[in-house]
Amino acid sequence: MSFKYDLTQLQNREQLINFLGLSKDVFEDVLDFDPTGSNFSQFSEKESSLIELPLFFRHEIPKKNRQRGYRTVWEPTFLKSPYKALARRLNNFFAHKLEGFPHAQTYGYISGRNIRENAQNHCGHTHLVSIDLEDFFPSIKASRIATFLRTTGITPTVADLVSRFVTIEGSLPLGLPTSPTIANAICLPMDIELEALAQKLGATFSRYADDISFSSDGTFPSLRELMACIRQHNFEIAEAKTRTSKLGQAHYVTGLSVSDPAQPHVPRKKKRRLRQELYYADKYGLDDHLHHVGLGNSRFAQQEINRLDGLVKFTAHHEPRLSAHLKTTWAKILQTSGHRPSFAPKNQHRLPFYIYIDEAEYARPSGDRLLALAMAVSQHQEQINRATQDLLETTLSDVWAAGNLDAIAKKGVHFSDATEDMRLAYIDRMRLLPFEGYVAMARLPSAADYEVVYLRLLNAMIKRRLMAAESQFANLVFEENSKVRQEAIRKTVTDTYDALRESNNRHPEYCSVEFAGKPNFGLSIPDFLLGVLGKYLTVGPQQDGKPAARYVLLFERLRDKYRLILDVDNWVEYTRRRPIIPW
Repeated sequence: MSFKYDLTQLQNREQLINFLGLSKDVFEDVLDFDPTGSNFSQFSEKESSLIELPLFFRHEIPKKNRQRGYRTVWEPTFLKSPYKALARRLNNFFAHKLEGFPHAQTYGYISGRNIRENAQNHCGHTHLVSIDLEDFFPSIKASRIATFLRTTGITPTVADLVSRFVTIEGSLPLGLPTSPTIANAICLPMDIELEALAQKLGATFSRYADDISFSSDGTFPSLRELMACIRQHNFEIAEAKTRTSKLGQAHYVTGLSVSDPAQPHVPRKKKRRLRQELYYADKYGLDDHLHHVGLGNSRFAQQEINRLDGLVKFTAHHEPRLSAHLKTTWAKILQTSGHRPSFAPKNQHRLPFYIYIDEAEYARPSGDRLLALAMAVSQHQEQINRATQDLLETTLSDVWAAGNLDAIAKKGVHFSDATEDMRLAYIDRMRLLPFEGYVAMARLPSAADYEVVYLRLLNAMIKRRLMAAESQFANLVFEENSKVRQEAIRKTVTDTYDALRESNNRHPEYCSVEFAGKPNFGLSIPDFLLGVLGKYLTVGPQQDGKPAARYVLLFERLRDKYRLILDVDNWVEYTRRRPIIPW
């Protein structure tokens, strides 16, 4: 049973801010954001780290047809996680509130759907019409979003505030994680009508974001009918990009050829160019080939290697028949040249990362024991320390506080010693704190296997965390543990760091490893992540119609802080899109 986020319960500004897990000041700053004052893309990355960090970065991305100018994409800086959390919750809310959401023939920005599935609908059909919506996201205005949200039962006050929070300059922007979900929800009535028009004539309809496709072996709705329906739903067609084709002509849907009735294919021109590039790189060597095409500069050469690697993977995915040959040839080229795909460090000017690591043991209902390792990652450790210290001092100074205050004073904010009131208070603080949580767990066969399993969990997580911690400095603080040798932990981290550096992959400029015991303000975060997760996993299956168990609700408060929960035994990654459920 998935947890239902009911936004109709929110009645006012304060409740919405609490729901978003933001401070009031940050929320107000987002609503007041005015991009006309500064174009943040004018600063170099190094310069931008020396000024006050803006709420959003603006990127101007050239359109495929350069004559059509640039596409503006907005990137949230420190608000990326709250926006992703809101997107997931809105998607959950719409799925329960809007019948048929997401529409079965909508493929863009929907988990489990992709360009290949979208194109598959139209394979082998004689006639094809492709329509692009003009300025898809920006054409959806804040007033329209607010009106739509009110139709779902959200109060006018909250609907207005949400519409302002998810828009920039009054429009739905490209780049914010909330934009696709809102756009798909607003498009639902249009999608239903367009599919009905298609079905009436035995045609096929699908939409991928702003790309609408109709195909048929006979007739399909006239362009006049389609345009009338689209305009009725307050969208405009980019008439210059409307295309019609017949079988035997360039028959493309979302970049894939649909001429073959069996399956979509990568366009022949793209495959031909890839085969040619691999042929020359194999015959003359990758370095000579890159030099010949004018990419001898090491930085541009690495970008080209990364591009080729991506193209090989893309083509191999969509062309299973060619997959083995492409992958084998590319692997041989890389091995001979000594090159590899790599994304060189470019953000080592950023503020240091602090990574605190704690561990816990869980017991499954079957009796199997698991070892879990949690990492809490932040660039704002002082803020976390202050919040944790404040809760500790408030608890210890409260003459009516319940619980074992001696144990709390000795171990600090520690999940197993905290009272239920203290747990709730700290969890509410954690929702507002700037960190990301990562957990890995695996079966612990016996006490003798403890160190082996611990290091296995650490190995499963450390590379990605060091790459993501690309900055001036990464400081890893492990809880002291007599069951694992400190030199073994240090070697695992050092070996991974050295490998990243030697391969010129993303990594922090410097890295250190420390060990600390409780009490430690930094270790309180991973300790609580493990404690809440352990309670949640063991509450048992939840029944529909019954009130949610306490630790289901507490976990849901923190769910968006768990960026990844990894089952190392089965290598299953639980994320926002694939939520973990109780055992």
